[in-house]
Amino acid sequence: MSENEQGVGTGAVERRSNDKLRALFDTAYAMIEPFFDPDQGWAGHSLEHLAFRVLRENFPDLSGEEVHTIVVVAHRVYIEHNPARSGHLRRPEEIRPPCL
Repeated sequence: MSENEQGVGTGAVERRSNDKLRALFDTAYAMIEPFFDPDQGWAGHSLEHLAFRVLRENFPDLSGEEVHTIVVVAHRVYIEHNPARSGHLRRPEEIRPPCL
């Protein structure tokens, strides 16, 4: 790990410490990214709530908190990569996990 990844010399502290979630994030993101797309919504509403179900079905060993973390991070990544196509989405900090 480089000094920047550790936050050495930058004053930043590495917050991403869950190696398990980091390892499966790209796969999980590919599964749920379409739910954030405004063209995939229903009557102008996103389908982000379905992301929770897809992750629970595909990664049954994840806790509810881990699934929520992945959805929130994926939401942030989608907004960052698609600023012009994310105005319909709630802000990531507003996402609450559904009762599963």
